[in-house]
Amino acid sequence: MPITFRYKSLRGQLLPLIPVGIKIAERWYPIELYVDSGAAYTVLHASIADGIGFDYRAGQLVHLQVGDGGFIPVYLHLLELQLGPERFPARVGFSDKLGIGFNLLGRADIFERFEICFHEKRGIVSFESISKS
Repeated sequence: MPITFRYKSLRGQLLPLIPVGIKIAERWYPIELYVDSGAAYTVLHASIADGIGFDYRAGQLVHLQVGDGGFIPVYLHLLELQLGPERFPARVGFSDKLGIGFNLLGRADIFERFEICFHEKRGIVSFESISKS
C-alpha cells in the first residue's frame, strides 16, 4: 500500500514537501523535506544540527554541485529515517551553505527503497515500498 502525501503550499506554490522522522543522537525529530529527484543526497540545513547540539562536521565531507553550477560542502552521516511506517538507515548530509529555504530528500538510500510517483495535477506524491529480494 503506498504512503501518500499532499503537496504543501510554500510562498504561494504547491510543492512536494513531506514530513519525515530523523533520529539524531538517540532522539527522533520531525523534519519537513522537499522530495527532490535531482538531489544526490538528503541534505538538511546545518542550523538544525546546531540547534540540537549535534556535531555535523564530524561526518564525511563531500562537495555537492548545486543548481548554479557551484559546489557546497556537505557532511554526511548514516542516520535512521522514518517515512510513513517504515524505518531505515540513510545517508543524510548537513550544510551551512544550502542556499534554499527548505531541506531536501534526495535519491541515495531512498529512491532504491521506494517507487515514487509525483501526481502534479492532483498535488500528491506517493511512496510504494519495493520488496527486497
